[in-house]
Amino acid sequence: MIPPLQIVTQPTLLEIDSGRAGLSIKQPRGEIQIETSRAKMDITQPRPEMQIDQHDAWRAYNGGTALEMNRQIYSELPRLFLEGLAKRVEQGNRLAAFHLQGNSIGEIYGADWKRDPFVEFRAPASYDNVSIYVQPHKPEINIQQIKPVIQSEQHNPEIEYQPGYLNISVKQYASIKFIPPNIDMTM
Repeated sequence: MIPPLQIVTQPTLLEIDSGRAGLSIKQPRGEIQIETSRAKMDITQPRPEMQIDQHDAWRAYNGGTALEMNRQIYSELPRLFLEGLAKRVEQGNRLAAFHLQGNSIGEIYGADWKRDPFVEFRAPASYDNVSIYVQPHKPEINIQQIKPVIQSEQHNPEIEYQPGYLNISVKQYASIKFIPPNIDMTM
């Protein structure tokens, strides 16, 4: 019988050592400056216009102009005429009934000592005779805008990088050994 052949193998052993890489990023804030000024404003307020019409008050006080007085008188004459005519008719009717007591000529015309009223040449008085008209005006507003002055300064990011490492070494190399059997040569 032949003795067996011995084979011894040894695997490769690797040693790996690594470190992480480092990364640092810093971004400083930008700087901004804003300068503003007040807007220029110009406001003017025109005075309101006012008109006072007191013509009707003067008509009630003194009759107004001569033409207006004459118109007032002539517009009232028909009424006064009719009132006077009615009064005379009434007196005539009383005279016609002279047989009644108290209807004598002396009593009828003796009680008529008051003068007939004259035409009212003035306009009627009223609190509304003075008219006031006010015309307001809107204010004139002019605004001149002033733009703000903006200055900005940016800063670039600060980046720091520390590389990592990777060390690979062989602790044991692979090997194969063949060990032959011991043969006795003496035979």
